[in-house]
Amino acid sequence: MSEKEDFYKSVYKIAVPVTLQSLLMALLNLTDQLMVGQLGDVAIASVGMSTKIYGIIAVVLAGLSTGVSIYAAQFWGNKDSKSVSQVLGLGLITGFAFSFLFSAAVFIDSPLFLSLFTTDVNVIDEGYIFLQIMSIGFVPVMLTMMYSAILRSTGHAKWPMYVSLIAVGLNIILNYVLIYGHFGAPALGLKGAAIATLISRVFECLLIIGAVYRYRLPGAVGLKNLFIVPKPLIRKFFGTTYPLLLTELIWVLGETAYAVIYSRMGTMEMTAMTITFPLQGLCIGLLSGLASAAGVMVGNRLGANESDIALDHAKKFIRLGIIISLIVGVIIAAGSKLYVSAFNISEDAKQMSMYIVIVFAGFLWVKVSNMIIAGGILNSGGDSKFVFGMESTATWLIGVPSGLLLSYIWKQPVYLVYLVISLEEVVRLGFGYARIYSRKWMRNLVSDLAEKAM
Repeated sequence: MSEKEDFYKSVYKIAVPVTLQSLLMALLNLTDQLMVGQLGDVAIASVGMSTKIYGIIAVVLAGLSTGVSIYAAQFWGNKDSKSVSQVLGLGLITGFAFSFLFSAAVFIDSPLFLSLFTTDVNVIDEGYIFLQIMSIGFVPVMLTMMYSAILRSTGHAKWPMYVSLIAVGLNIILNYVLIYGHFGAPALGLKGAAIATLISRVFECLLIIGAVYRYRLPGAVGLKNLFIVPKPLIRKFFGTTYPLLLTELIWVLGETAYAVIYSRMGTMEMTAMTITFPLQGLCIGLLSGLASAAGVMVGNRLGANESDIALDHAKKFIRLGIIISLIVGVIIAAGSKLYVSAFNISEDAKQMSMYIVIVFAGFLWVKVSNMIIAGGILNSGGDSKFVFGMESTATWLIGVPSGLLLSYIWKQPVYLVYLVISLEEVVRLGFGYARIYSRKWMRNLVSDLAEKAM
């Protein structure tokens, strides 16, 4: 088999399952929005605000799972399965602390968290029960993310995909039953949607952990091997991971600022933005597998001290991402009117949403390139401090100030605000592309750890 054929075979093996899993989760969010969307504008906005709050813990856990993935991929490339399990243990301990504390805080005072995003009393009154029930599932989500990170980084990406397929199917069925009251069940509306999501997340968590131990996949070890971790690994892991957490925190704070900007422009504007979120998630999910595959494959090569092959892989992933995302962007723009027509909202909100979808489609190739470069390639070499600097600069020096000026000072329409905010992605792309060719990000993070473990 030629090197080119081997590359695309590996991409297929990793990217396709991750993509399908991401698409399944995006499909679930889209289904939730469509089902809840029949309940009206306030219900849609309530779910949108609750989802933003869930996004706070989700991105922190995403940063942590990225740290787990970076080291797991390099250890796997270095043929060190024991250290893979120890990295999982670090992720589980840290993730539990974050998710449990955040879950408790949101459960105790859900209205307070919602009031950070919106002043609409109706949205807070309807949304707080939804958010409170959702918060119970934060710890199961953490467990699913950590085990999924290990499985993807070691070439077992199909297992998280299978588990998500079952969980999404269960969630859709429970939504149908509990939101509208079919098969003799009470019609619970938003509360039913939250209960369905919680049950599905708990089931997904139990299923993936069960699969790991049933089939003896990476991470299927006893507590001694899982939680007794060498100090050098702890120091190095957190040295790489804390900038990832800061990057995710900066990102979610930026997204929170954007959500505040949109919501305070009015409920109609927030509704218009909210119904585009599932479509955006679906598109990003379609191409997220490329970023994951880039992180794993480039990380494996760096762990095996094959830096030239790692750089070649990086360039191929960037080209592939641009080509595919341009095609998807054209399709999304062409179907924008059909998409917004599926929601039971006012005609003005539909028109706004259609413009937002078109703007998103135009910037999709830039967003995907950044996802592959920063989230996959640069992080695979532990270049997390540079990524943090790049992300925070673009968000807080360009995106947020532009959004505030356009919305509050110059009173521009929401789709124009979104367009200008999206320009921060172009700045990120320039910095990230230059960093790739500098080769400064290319580091073997585990060689010295392997020597100390011997």
